[in-house]
Order: sequence, then structure tokens, then C-alpha cells
Amino acid sequence: MFHHNPQINPIYKKGSKDTAILLIHGFTGTPDCLRHLANHLHSLGYTVSAPLLAGHGTTRESLAKTGWKDWYQTCHSVFLEMQENHTHIFVAGLSLGGLLTLKLAEDYPQSINAIACLATPAFLNSWATVLLKIHAYTPLKRLRLYQKKSSPDVKNPVARKNFWNITDMPLSCIQSITGLQKKVCSNLHKVVCPTLIVHSRYDSTAPYASMNHISKNISAKVTETVTLENSFHLITIDYDKDLVSEKVGTFFGRHMSA
Repeated sequence: MFHHNPQINPIYKKGSKDTAILLIHGFTGTPDCLRHLANHLHSLGYTVSAPLLAGHGTTRESLAKTGWKDWYQTCHSVFLEMQENHTHIFVAGLSLGGLLTLKLAEDYPQSINAIACLATPAFLNSWATVLLKIHAYTPLKRLRLYQKKSSPDVKNPVARKNFWNITDMPLSCIQSITGLQKKVCSNLHKVVCPTLIVHSRYDSTAPYASMNHISKNISAKVTETVTLENSFHLITIDYDKDLVSEKVGTFFGRHMSA
């Protein structure tokens, strides 16, 4: 029943160039939030693939059965397939997708031409960290399985209304995200490919300080940061979405044969 909804389907667009771009969506979201970016990159001639991460696009119960290793497996298999068929590969991810992008860049330093980390949370807000600790080490773990999301972190009211996501976040998954954050952040020095980091100053989901933390700790010789002033967290669907698409397209275009 779920996969008849076009908002949930994976996105795949064959391009004219010998270059593929893997796009990775965020936690509780779907590839649809990357559609605008995917269309722009495809218009530049790239093959674009935005898979649906394991457990996503279904129900909160299905999502609760998954963790970061399952989500990574989804991107990893698409990435390996791309490697077989394309000379150049770029990866871009939004939010959790940005963490998974960094993980791929850490694991495959020689195989990725450049990456773009969009609204990537190197850490969570301090209140969320405290809440998770209480949840992990007390009986709350068995009593409370989900945290209701407030409305999507989008400034544009039309985009906010049209955004499809799972509104109850499984707390086990959020625990898993913090595990992924630790793993990725302790290996940031392994990221050597050119890296673009785009973040909104007014992101209330992924702290703005994440951008500086990532750019300071990676080993990439080329690191470009872009601060957005007219969006919240979901920058690929918010008011700055055209700017985001243009920055990613230009950055990847410059590193075609890096």
C-alpha cells in the first residue's frame, strides 16, 4: 500500500555523463525531500539515485526495527552498484543522510570524488542528549518507545505542509543515531575528498556549530562552507532550496576529475 505514494518511492534518473550522484535522505523522511536537488543535478547530466532508507516510508513500528547499520546498508549497496557502472561518484546527504555520507567518505576515501553534507548533525542539542541518557538508563526505556515530532523544521509553510514523514520517532533509532554520530566524528580525519558543508544559521534540529566541527576535523584539502539565512533544518525543501541545489551542482562540477 505504501509504495503507491510517489512521495515515498526511491528516485532514479539516468544521466548523460559518466558520473553518478548518490543522494541520502534524513531520519523519518523520504527521498522526496531531495527531489528538487535530484532534478537540478539530473538537468546537469548526472545519473542520480536517492534510495529509500531501510524502515523508512512505512510505519513507526517498521522504523523502530532498524538502526544506523541498516540505513548504511541501503546506501552502501547503491554506492557499490554505482562504482561498477560509473567513473566518478559524488555523494550528498541531508541531516542523518549527511552522517551516512561522511561514513561512506571515511570507508571509501579513494572512491568518492566529492561530498556535500547538508544540515548534518555532528551532535544533538544538549536537551536531547540529556533526555536520551535518562531514557537509556532508566525504566523509561520500556515504557516510552516513541517521541512525537513537533511540526517539521521548515520555515516555508507550504513546504512544511507537504512534507511526508513518520511523525513518531522511535527512541531506539535516536539512540542509534547518537552511536553513528560518535563513530563518524571519531573518524572525521579519514575524510579526504573535497567537501561542501551547507547549514542554516536557524536550524533547530542539527546545531549550527556542527558545520564548524565537521570542517575543522576532516582532512579534505578543499572544504567549502555555506551558511543559509532563510531556512530552518530541511534546507532542500525550504526557501533556500534553489541556492542549495546550485551550490551542490557547482561544487560537484568543479571536482569532476578530482
